[in-house]
Amino acid sequence: MSFGRGIAVESVYMLRAPLQRAVALQQQWNPTRHPELKTFYQGDVSGRPSPNDFRGLASVSSSASVKALADVTQRLPGDASKLQLSRAEAQMFTPGPGAVNTFWGKVLAGRAQSYVSGGFAAQPPYETGGSTVRVADDANRLMKDHGKVRAQFGSLISAAGIGGGRGSLPPSLYWQMFDAEGQAAFNLGASYSRAAGDGYQIADVQYYASSGFYTALTFYQLWPVSVQGQDATLVWRVDLISSPQLDLRGVERMGAGAATMREVQKGINAFLRDARSSR
Repeated sequence: MSFGRGIAVESVYMLRAPLQRAVALQQQWNPTRHPELKTFYQGDVSGRPSPNDFRGLASVSSSASVKALADVTQRLPGDASKLQLSRAEAQMFTPGPGAVNTFWGKVLAGRAQSYVSGGFAAQPPYETGGSTVRVADDANRLMKDHGKVRAQFGSLISAAGIGGGRGSLPPSLYWQMFDAEGQAAFNLGASYSRAAGDGYQIADVQYYASSGFYTALTFYQLWPVSVQGQDATLVWRVDLISSPQLDLRGVERMGAGAATMREVQKGINAFLRDARSSR
């Protein structure tokens, strides 16, 4: 992409399942079943987000990655260099028993509340790496640079308000805890779906990450097809990702892009294994 820290990955695959079953499999899939994906936890977020939505933090097993997150959190508010937070968020940390979980419950609830109220545009900017990052700008730049996404998913993008505003289509909200290069991280996401002609479209947007990447937009176009007389579904998937690891030049950028593509492929392969086993 012409966007320095952006990458687009396109994939296509077949599900030997009717359209509605394929949509349900895609919407309900949980990556925590696959250790190679390094997703420790996935939970739902209510339509009125609060710290209670993140009580699952207490059940996450301790590991070197989780301990690394606790360590960098406890350096707040003085050193926020390894976290993507606003200055106001960094100042919220108060040392004490259970302080790390309490802090992240408040931060994640605040970010989710902002998204529900105003979409990407309502997200506070990150102050990270000596620069300011606004995820709404990154999301819009990713979509602008990939014209096929705007052409194919324009109606869904407008209805969901992706890139600006709330939109008219209600989101399904969730959160995850995952490993980002040896340090646990959080992301907040929203999923939208709607029928499109004789097919279906899904948009999955990750509007906040505490480290690892800035934002990720994943679009799915599902078409009903017939394979050897059986109902099946053809899926075209487009991943648009903004990440500090991609903001490089030459061979280093190529290497980071190849690593990102491998991670996307790894996730698709895990999903397809689960889809086959559920038949």
